[in-house]
Amino acid sequence: MKVDVRFENGFEKAFAVGVVLVALAVVFLVGYLISPGAAYAEWDSSSGFGDSYYLRGIADNIDDVSDELSEISGTLSNIERSMP
Repeated sequence: MKVDVRFENGFEKAFAVGVVLVALAVVFLVGYLISPGAAYAEWDSSSGFGDSYYLRGIADNIDDVSDELSEISGTLSNIERSMP
């Protein structure tokens, strides 16, 4: 597939570039608004690697969810084994 884009004058080129820039700005703004606040972690200066307490909190939450899912999986396995 080949796409051929031609502009008749400089105004059309500038307008097309402007439309693309506005579209990119809208996509960035929407992404910024719907992203979780923890995605923009603050650096912890006490650590040499720049660990963030936000990232540690997220990791703790992932561990908790993982433990709960493991427990649910074990319960479902027990139910499955007890079925005829």
